[in-house]
Amino acid sequence: AVMVLLAFNSGLLAQQAEVEEASPDAGLNFEVTLDLYSAYVFRGCAVNDRPVWQPGGTVSYSAGEYGTFSAGVWANFDITGRNGCRSGGGLNEIDYMISYSMDVNDFALEAGHVWYTFPQAGGKDYLLSTREVYGLAAYNNDIVTPSLAVYYDYAAVEGFYGVAALNKEIALSDQLTLGADVSLGAGDEDYMNAYFGEDSFGLADFTAGVYALFAVTDHIAVGARMAWT
Repeated sequence: AVMVLLAFNSGLLAQQAEVEEASPDAGLNFEVTLDLYSAYVFRGCAVNDRPVWQPGGTVSYSAGEYGTFSAGVWANFDITGRNGCRSGGGLNEIDYMISYSMDVNDFALEAGHVWYTFPQAGGKDYLLSTREVYGLAAYNNDIVTPSLAVYYDYAAVEGFYGVAALNKEIALSDQLTLGADVSLGAGDEDYMNAYFGEDSFGLADFTAGVYALFAVTDHIAVGARMAWT
């Protein structure tokens, strides 16, 4: 999958001097992403092997040492009239997310909820809406960042999916950052049966990717990503 990314990030910090002194990182933050991919691959499943547009938006509030609360929305648009398994194109998925994250020493922790909806659901080619809760932990260090995330679909699938990943970023300048990541995902019997027709626990997907991100201004960045799944 090849991605071109355009992100707008606007931070609204607390205005009162006494608040800024107590917690300089506290405040609201807004982020908008506009991603173009050559394909839509979800945990090893090729949802669409044709180009897609995937916009998203997130609003978050940082309470300083008490963590960050976030809410976001994400959507998928099929750019072409066909995606290899169904016809139609256009908007066919909207996801809603809430999360809470905080840093504990060198660990970044996050927990959240995702609600997957499919606006054109109703035909045999579309899945029903479903919901997941998840937890994620990452160990921040100067060598490579390992992370582990576990998701539980408690609606349509009633199964677990877990993914272990490694990520490395190198800042070549104040504006240009290069990165690489690998991940390995697995599901329990219920998850594998729902997505792959397998009746036992097993590996679901492996992904390796490289990416670059260039900060055009303090609030706008463009980038590209190439990955093999």
